[in-house]
Amino acid sequence: MTTAIVTDSTADFAGINPDDLGIQVVPLTVNWGRDVLRDKIDVTTEEFYERLRHDRDLPKTAAPPVGIFEDLYRSLLSEHEAVISIHIASKLSATYEVATSAARSVAPDRIHVVDSRSVSVGVGWLAAQAAMVSTQPAPPAVVVKEIEDMAGRIRLYLTLDTLEYLQRGGRIGRASAFLGGLLNVKPVLQVLDGEIHPVERVRTRAASVRRVAELASQLGPKDLTAVVHGDCRSEAESLVTLISEQERVPITEIGSVVGTHAGPGVLGIGCVLAR
Repeated sequence: MTTAIVTDSTADFAGINPDDLGIQVVPLTVNWGRDVLRDKIDVTTEEFYERLRHDRDLPKTAAPPVGIFEDLYRSLLSEHEAVISIHIASKLSATYEVATSAARSVAPDRIHVVDSRSVSVGVGWLAAQAAMVSTQPAPPAVVVKEIEDMAGRIRLYLTLDTLEYLQRGGRIGRASAFLGGLLNVKPVLQVLDGEIHPVERVRTRAASVRRVAELASQLGPKDLTAVVHGDCRSEAESLVTLISEQERVPITEIGSVVGTHAGPGVLGIGCVLAR
């Protein structure tokens, strides 16, 4: 049995090329003024952050049209027995619901849509794991069970340069506890079970970065670790040296959809806890 793996452009891949694993990536849309841009196709991550820093208008993001998923699912099912489609947390985007709707209309018995309950590198890790497990080959139910187990072990800590973008984008969630004249603090946040949770607020950038490193180290043994950032590569490299003296930790840049809500300067550590 062959299984095709699908994800969306909010997935960031640390040290992995999704094309090498045959992963299909469906782009979300970035609406910016009159521009309708397909994430990572019509606008690169570098171009996005450059514009975000200087454009007074804030972009808006949108899930892919249901027809994009339907066409892709039909095409993949002409060559594969099943499809596993893994997407950004349903509490943060409508993408999962759109993919689920498309699966129901095409072949609900052959398409398995999975809520990653994560963002960025967390989604990428799940898609990569699904692709690797499915090559064995393994029945779709086995692959889904494997990635759902992995999803429960993903942790992501972030610090933002400002809460402004998260507030303006409407994705602040439980982190709203940090609002109220506090947009200038450096918040430390955790993405857990598909939601953004406040951890603590710190007065300086350096202190918030150290706190992220401390929180990640307290998690214990890990199967995977990566540093993620939004247009702050040098700080990401410094964070790698802070958390690891021997092991090479990959760095990946957060894409434009998540970057719209986190803003430039987002920096964090993602990991998969050891079994």
